[in-house]
Amino acid sequence: MKNEDSVAGAPAPWSLEGKGYIILVKLDREFVRNRGFLPEELSGSFAGGIGTIMYVDYQSSDVGPYRELLFIPGMFSFDRKKYFSITKIYVSTMASVVNGQSNWGIPKEVAEFEVIEEGNTDRIRVSKNDRLCAELCFRSYPFAIPVTTRIVPPRFHTLAHLSGGKTYMTTPEARGAVSCARLAEAVIDQSLFPDFTRGRILFVAGIPRFRMVFPKAVIV
Repeated sequence: MKNEDSVAGAPAPWSLEGKGYIILVKLDREFVRNRGFLPEELSGSFAGGIGTIMYVDYQSSDVGPYRELLFIPGMFSFDRKKYFSITKIYVSTMASVVNGQSNWGIPKEVAEFEVIEEGNTDRIRVSKNDRLCAELCFRSYPFAIPVTTRIVPPRFHTLAHLSGGKTYMTTPEARGAVSCARLAEAVIDQSLFPDFTRGRILFVAGIPRFRMVFPKAVIV
């Protein structure tokens, strides 16, 4: 695996294609405050809303294929406005870590991913330093409908991250297909990833295919 110093820069915008799963969950404020891996800068600014867990298999990107598992607790207050922010995220390549941090201030960490695909079932294991962070087993259903972020108000798919005393804001655009899915199993080490199963899972979606553009961040 490459170290940070040997990673080539890949400035935004990025074009990505892949597949994955999305879990929507309602979490209480105490969980987010104590178990949501909030950076100090966001402590006390949680504004509620729906939390999101995403597993994504990027089959192509500006830094090559990689996988990621991320957690968004909900929305946070940024100078009188509310935006989503990723507070925990693992990716499978150092190129994604380095460029994700430099382009958008996203707090990415490298981890090992193991994926077992059997029919309509996907089992994802994410480990760091030989410790299991999370093991998720999804079951998906074949019928999918087309979706696009173009019909969603920008503030509902804008991400804001604090890094190095700056705020990085970006509004990804995506289109693809969504199907119903089910989280069949979940094993989580809450010291390494938020145990979102302590909240109320609202919906699980399979994303059999998508295309996404991650534009250059606006840095405040």
